[in-house]
Amino acid sequence: MKKIFNILLLSVFIFTSCETDFDNVNQPAENQVLTTKSGLITAVVGMTSHFTTSTLSPIVEVPGLSTRELGNLLTFVTPQELVAGGAGLPNDNAGITRLWNRLLRDKGAAELIIENVDAVEMDPGTKSGIKAYAKFFKAMTLGYLIQNFEQVPINNNSDGTADFNSRNEVLTECINLLESAKSDISANAISDEFLGNISGLDLPNMINAYLARYNLFAGNYAAAISAADAVDLTSESVWMYDGATNKNAIFSFAVENAPDTKPQDNFGLTGVLTPEVNDGRISFYLSPSDEVEVPDFGAHGVENLLGFFDEGNKSIPVYLPGEMLLIKAESYAMTNDLPNAVININLVRQKNNDVFGVNANLGAWAGNTNNSEDVMNEIFKNRSIELFMSGLRLEDSRRINSSFTPSANADFLSERNRNFYPYPFEERLNNPNTPTDPSI
Repeated sequence: MKKIFNILLLSVFIFTSCETDFDNVNQPAENQVLTTKSGLITAVVGMTSHFTTSTLSPIVEVPGLSTRELGNLLTFVTPQELVAGGAGLPNDNAGITRLWNRLLRDKGAAELIIENVDAVEMDPGTKSGIKAYAKFFKAMTLGYLIQNFEQVPINNNSDGTADFNSRNEVLTECINLLESAKSDISANAISDEFLGNISGLDLPNMINAYLARYNLFAGNYAAAISAADAVDLTSESVWMYDGATNKNAIFSFAVENAPDTKPQDNFGLTGVLTPEVNDGRISFYLSPSDEVEVPDFGAHGVENLLGFFDEGNKSIPVYLPGEMLLIKAESYAMTNDLPNAVININLVRQKNNDVFGVNANLGAWAGNTNNSEDVMNEIFKNRSIELFMSGLRLEDSRRINSSFTPSANADFLSERNRNFYPYPFEERLNNPNTPTDPSI
């Protein structure tokens, strides 16, 4: 059964204050908005609308330029700096700033909902739905932050001086938030009232999918496998768009109006990672083009984008079923269970009934099933293709190819040109707790 997260028919409330302080004289005061059930539900909808239309684009575009998913067709400064990477990437890059600020904003909105919901009288199932969804949202935004920055604040601070937390601390908090969300909806099933306001929300599967993701990132391999097994691979959860006031965020920067960035040939993969020519996911995601990237930036061929992104009203999955299989493959490989790793690789390669249509339709993998490096290369290749433009490539490259050190100089050819991004200039200016920038 299709389970859709639908925000189209709801009134929209968006926090429009600065990224770390949600007070705003142009919006209703917090005690007028977050102290009623209707205000909390409206805040949930507004938080989601801001994420889907504003935050999702830099989540995909910024690391996409750093990992060769995307090619740069024009000479605008922001993508040029990201495509070059290296130690010269400035901390006032507009893409990095957008990524940081918008994720902090959405995380702060989730924190305010979590902080206020218990004090409001409502049906227990409505409260559990609001709490669990806000905890999922905070975990998700924290996860995207730590995928791109070496340290991030677990909690926003209204005075702009939030403390920063390590990667391990952040991933632990993501997992704890999701486990707490599971407990909320286990204790009180989500009410029809909540589902009626946010139609078709498949929150249980979303929670388990992201538990699988963050347990993998944290190296909790048994927990990652268990969470992935709990996900119904026939269920759909998507961010929805109407193509007008609420337009597909990736379409807006990579398809519409002669964009400055387009996907690179072969998903930006080369050498042993190059997709097989009969891989069905090529035609799902890409349409052939004769265009070539700016010569100074590598002169890679680029393609037109299809998949979930070629129309303004297309929905974007919250997660893909294939990710769960590849999480299991990697978790088994990392615990030296190569036979089970290969079984899950082949489930992805041979898939022909994906609920979203992401089907490779390939034969079983013909590589060396007893060589862990070869197995991990095949996992990375399939993650890069299956999960194309999902904002995961930088994390995947850094995790799976950890021995690679990006060049300090501008690099237009390597798998990635950064490990983590510098902290935005305005964060460093305003927050004395901002850590030293990573060298690469």
